[in-house]
Amino acid sequence: MSGMKAGKATIVVVFNQKGGIGKTTTSVNLAVCLAALGRRVILVDLDAQSNATTSVGLSSPAATGAYQLLRGEVDVTHACRPTPYPNLRLIAGSDDLSWADVEIAVKPDPQYVLERALESIPDDVDVVVIDCPPAFGILSVNASVAADVVILPVVPSPLALDGLHKAWWNIQRVRTHFNRDLDTMGILFTMTEESELMHRLTEAIMASFGGRVLPVMIPRDLKVIEAAARDLPLVVLDPDAPAAMAYERLAELVLSRLIWKGEASLPATAHDEAVALLRQWRQPRPDAGQPGALPTVREASPLEAGPAPDPNWDEDLAKSVDDIPLVSGLGWKIGVAVMLVALGAVLGFAFGRWMY
Repeated sequence: MSGMKAGKATIVVVFNQKGGIGKTTTSVNLAVCLAALGRRVILVDLDAQSNATTSVGLSSPAATGAYQLLRGEVDVTHACRPTPYPNLRLIAGSDDLSWADVEIAVKPDPQYVLERALESIPDDVDVVVIDCPPAFGILSVNASVAADVVILPVVPSPLALDGLHKAWWNIQRVRTHFNRDLDTMGILFTMTEESELMHRLTEAIMASFGGRVLPVMIPRDLKVIEAAARDLPLVVLDPDAPAAMAYERLAELVLSRLIWKGEASLPATAHDEAVALLRQWRQPRPDAGQPGALPTVREASPLEAGPAPDPNWDEDLAKSVDDIPLVSGLGWKIGVAVMLVALGAVLGFAFGRWMY
């Protein structure tokens, strides 16, 4: 690993506050390609939808994962679980991450929660790839604060440039206030097509961001949909698909340009060896309990059913509603309206005094 940070894994964050632009597809395929290139990788799924988790073969709810790591219940080693791909471990996403924004926000220095948690990354890890949720909430802020490299996937479209400027501005704010070491950011075009409109949009984005645009474009490819349906990374389903080959080039570019920054280069045979591994990983693996099989995933306990309602609960509810006294006439409506106007005036006066 000559040229990489000694004793510290490089943290690559894939983020854009717009959904449906290939963010998770990029995170998963980048992580798998880096593993095929011989790097020891951890993929972190911070999205409550957990699509990155299912894309690497974890279909059962994980008892421990990103949520427990953020809460400080486990360290990185115990949050990780194996995947079908050697060199790649997973810190799984879960529905619990929907609550993480609220729980983290009340902690001291909430923007540093993930960075502190990642201090327990084992020494044998080279790269951590983090898949962010599609919003610039507290989880994405935490990922940006911990990041060494940020990749912003973007689909060249009429609304993409405005959204990209906003995402870029948010990342720059994080860099200014919380992560001065974040000096490597790259824009990745995804779902590209050969059309005059897309060429003009691509040129407009390149004119705005110059060298920040990565010299790799991910073409629109129906194999991406098939891979998602099969819960497989695209580069494993079909390493020769156009989009898969683009992700293979992206992984090599990330190593040479964003991580090593020209200090080292891949061997000439690295690409062919990585593709051969990807094809090998596509082969069926032994079932659980047989030699070479992966450890089984421990499922989370199912939710217990609540108490059964009383036999006549609906009739009792209807009776209780009928017993509520109703005030007839317009008098009560006028009274409520006057109270609301008065309350608005008081709140407006108080807010004005506070602001000025």
